[in-house]
Amino acid sequence: MQQVPTNNNSEDLLVKVFITGASGRVGSQVAKALMDRGHSISTIVLPGDPNLSTAQAAGIECITGDLADRHCVAQAMEGAEAVFHLAALISFRAEDRDRLWQANVTGSYNVFDCAARQSAQRPVRLIFASSDQVYPTRFARYRPVDENHPREPYSFYGMTKLLGQDLLDFFARTHPNLKVSTAVFSHIEAAAEVIDPKGEYSRPAFSLQGRIDSLRAASSHNANSAASDVQRLLEILEPLAADDDPLLIARDANGNAHTQELTDVRDIVDALLLMLDKPAAIGETFNLAPPSLVGLDTFIPYLAKATGRRYVEAKLPAELGQPHSTAAKARALLGWVPRYSLFDMVDDAIAAQKR
Repeated sequence: MQQVPTNNNSEDLLVKVFITGASGRVGSQVAKALMDRGHSISTIVLPGDPNLSTAQAAGIECITGDLADRHCVAQAMEGAEAVFHLAALISFRAEDRDRLWQANVTGSYNVFDCAARQSAQRPVRLIFASSDQVYPTRFARYRPVDENHPREPYSFYGMTKLLGQDLLDFFARTHPNLKVSTAVFSHIEAAAEVIDPKGEYSRPAFSLQGRIDSLRAASSHNANSAASDVQRLLEILEPLAADDDPLLIARDANGNAHTQELTDVRDIVDALLLMLDKPAAIGETFNLAPPSLVGLDTFIPYLAKATGRRYVEAKLPAELGQPHSTAAKARALLGWVPRYSLFDMVDDAIAAQKR
């Protein structure tokens, strides 16, 4: 898709892009980058979305509704030449399975079907955000996990994303003018979230209490979760808990520090724009993961010093699931090179606080 000159004020020349999740962490930044290029953006926001006013102020055309409503999707997508399907419900609770199906399967079907119908008039570019939960993560057959690894999700959330990928492949096969790509996300956060004690991913990844809370919910996260393993881990970690919620360096039974795989949202936006721009991306799936894992024994002391928090260490007898994907394909075909390490994210967040 060609970029539109940003110095041309004619609305007739603006290429419309429909983005699901345009009020969210990734979608809002993709929308900003595309508007900077001169594109117009439309999206669907759920009733009561706290980010609605921010999205509207940014210049995004917002239609209140639900992706499960096909008429609403068709209305919001009308005239779009490119679609980013980034919205998803993420939950690992068994009681949320109906909601996961409605949001991630029915919603994705409606987006893909409407895009396919529009492609009968003109080509439509569609980029879908999937998740590394489509792989067996903890039970990976080999590591690092590449795009050829068998897709065998152990979470229901991962199952809904796998169904989304299969639906997208079906529509691409049967609608030649629908040009698709899939981005497989690992863990993504903005820099400010990494230092936030309540960060959606950083809290369970880096803090003791966050890890305890995630273990307590483990039985609904994974079909093969062993209650006895979880209990053993809790018996080790719970006595270390304190009101100041220290950070945690987790080690395996041999004393090796656990690792983390986290990608800066700015790098994800770069990758998604490359997928839009590069013809080589059409018909392809790309793991979007950082170039290397980071050991907690290196990162946690750095984070603790930057934020003034203390940390504790614990040797855990059971593996918590060490994620490790490779983005070698994205580097080779797209030229994607992530710019921000976990340490950069901490530095940028601290610098932003001081401004």
